[in-house]
Amino acid sequence: MQRFAASPALARLEWILDGLDGKPGWGADASDVLAAAFTAVVTPERYVEVTRGRAAHYAPVVAVGLDVGETTARARILRHDGTVDVVSCVVEAARPHRIASTWVTGLVPADLTSRLPADFTDYDLSSAATGARLVVFSGLPGSGKSTLADAAGAELGIPVFATDWLLGALTPFGGRHFEAPLEMAEELLTTLALRQLVAGQYVILDHPTESVATRDRWRSLAHRAGAQFRVVVCHCSDPQIHRARLEGRSRGIPGWHNAGDWQNVQQRLANFPSWQEEALPVDTVQPRTRSLAAVKRHIIG
Repeated sequence: MQRFAASPALARLEWILDGLDGKPGWGADASDVLAAAFTAVVTPERYVEVTRGRAAHYAPVVAVGLDVGETTARARILRHDGTVDVVSCVVEAARPHRIASTWVTGLVPADLTSRLPADFTDYDLSSAATGARLVVFSGLPGSGKSTLADAAGAELGIPVFATDWLLGALTPFGGRHFEAPLEMAEELLTTLALRQLVAGQYVILDHPTESVATRDRWRSLAHRAGAQFRVVVCHCSDPQIHRARLEGRSRGIPGWHNAGDWQNVQQRLANFPSWQEEALPVDTVQPRTRSLAAVKRHIIG
């Protein structure tokens, strides 16, 4: 196992963080720590002055994330206003591994839009999607939601974007350890839906959609795009069948698990908010052909 303390980049990053922390006497060794190529652009004195000035925004430094390599290291630190900045450090490969470059940027660069809005009512769309549909298949794991969504998408020729597939694709990049995976999935689904609607295309989102705020957001997106909003809420009225489906399913999604946690699903069922009148409730205990026929009518009607 790699020991982070042995990383030259981490040692230099810690030196930078000491400066942002306002450590007394910090920077006296800047001429020895900073590489010649760096000081040719920014003098050691100037770098120390700037870093000490920045301490007013960070001290005491609170790190909320760390990425470490041999010659590169990054720390995510909190500003006093609650936002997050990223401190990056690149060091020379050869000893004494002086700092070749370092910079501080916002987690979301200032020149970029941080995210799509929570309410699309006043959002500027380049075109309207009159006649399109934004269809949400809602329901908890094992309810038959994904099976029905895929079947409807195949018969109607509508692309289906599913949470589990999106999150599974993030697994090679540490996705299983992200702090807010469902929120990340919802942002990805919102972006995909927006792209489809702007192009005048139908779209199906396969997501539990337990959050009322997310429901309102997607409803406002559809209305702003001039699209119809359709919801299918799947549930399984037989607990034994529901549990068997949950624990015995094999979906083959790369990076994602098959079986679910029945106790977790039961807890979520007890707190699952009801939808508005636009939703079509479907009990997936009934024959699939009957459910699919009702769903198709609901979508295209």
